[in-house]
Amino acid sequence: MSTATVRPETATPATDDGDGAVGDPRPSRARRLWAGSWRLGVALMTGLVAFAVVWPSTDMSGWSDARVGASIVGDVLAGSAALVLVPFRHRAPFAVTLVVVGLASFSTLAVGAAALAVVSLATRRRPGEIVATGAVFVAATVVAELVVFRSTDDGTSVGWTAVVLGAIVLAYALLALVGVVIGSRRALVSSLRERARLVERDQALREERARDGERAHLAREMHDVLGHRLSLVALHAGALEYRGRDLDPDETVAAAAVVRAEAHSALSDLRDVLGVLRDPEAGGASEVTVTAPPQPTLLELDALVDEAREAGSSVTSSIDDSERLAEVPTTVGRHAYRIVQEALTNARRHAAGQPIRVSVAVATTDVVRIRVTNPAPDVTTENRTGHGLAGLAERVRLVDGHFRAGPDGDGFVVEADLPWTR
Repeated sequence: MSTATVRPETATPATDDGDGAVGDPRPSRARRLWAGSWRLGVALMTGLVAFAVVWPSTDMSGWSDARVGASIVGDVLAGSAALVLVPFRHRAPFAVTLVVVGLASFSTLAVGAAALAVVSLATRRRPGEIVATGAVFVAATVVAELVVFRSTDDGTSVGWTAVVLGAIVLAYALLALVGVVIGSRRALVSSLRERARLVERDQALREERARDGERAHLAREMHDVLGHRLSLVALHAGALEYRGRDLDPDETVAAAAVVRAEAHSALSDLRDVLGVLRDPEAGGASEVTVTAPPQPTLLELDALVDEAREAGSSVTSSIDDSERLAEVPTTVGRHAYRIVQEALTNARRHAAGQPIRVSVAVATTDVVRIRVTNPAPDVTTENRTGHGLAGLAERVRLVDGHFRAGPDGDGFVVEADLPWTR
């Protein structure tokens, strides 16, 4: 029987196939019955062949009729007992094998059962059990040849016993070797199956981590893009609500047009962000796959600042020259753009109407340095919570940068250093 085991937490436990082999998980009852039946049938046929060959060739000239009858009946009874015991070898392998090989020493009908029991025991690859069983087999064979089957007293039986003993030792060694080889192969197959299960589980974990990362990426994009657009919508809608009576018709129409345009842009951005999800039915896969549309870069910062000014924010900017910005890698530039965008959105939300200063510079050490400041938030809004700053910190972490956000004197500052390698 194989000693290899499968951890229940990684796979369905494997079961015995009838001879100690680890087969497919949970084989059917019919398969287990067949696995035991054909082995028992082979053992029976082997015993019958040995019985048919040995007894007719045995010199029984000096035997009495009673001795002949008793020997044949004893052979049949011992062989039958061995065949009955063999199916129970999995419950007590060592004990059953000792009894069966002992019976086979006195019974030719039990030869097949003994061979099956020895091979099955050897698959366990326990040297002590194999040697002990072999010693019992040889000793019982010697006793049987010298006592039970001895036909003359002229000394020829001793020589014949030596020949039989050598043949028995060789046969037992071959059977044990076959069992050890089978046991090694079963252990190898079980190990390979376990390794395959571990590889599959590891692959599933990697895919799950990749999906989680892509979901987090999607959440950041949705928060940054939609938060910016919807803050502009809220700003203009608030102006219409509180200044509706003071605005002339043209100003009202212009403000409403801005609200409509920003709402339309928000829907368009939402479609773009959701476009990073691949349809499982169309693509034949269930995973989230990022195929994002073109993303903004640092070269579009001026347009972002102009958009904030048009929305009514007082923004003062100091942005490095375009040639220097063009050297920034696309990924770092996208993160920098989103950081400025989210900082402007937070300033409009928590310090509405207050001046904002944006500074973006590219250092000679290949670092994009961003600083966005605004007066301290109003006490009525400073307790509002959200995920904007946490998202910014995560973006900076992705490029191994440094991030700080918090009070700075009488104002609030967002600072980020985004390094890159040429």
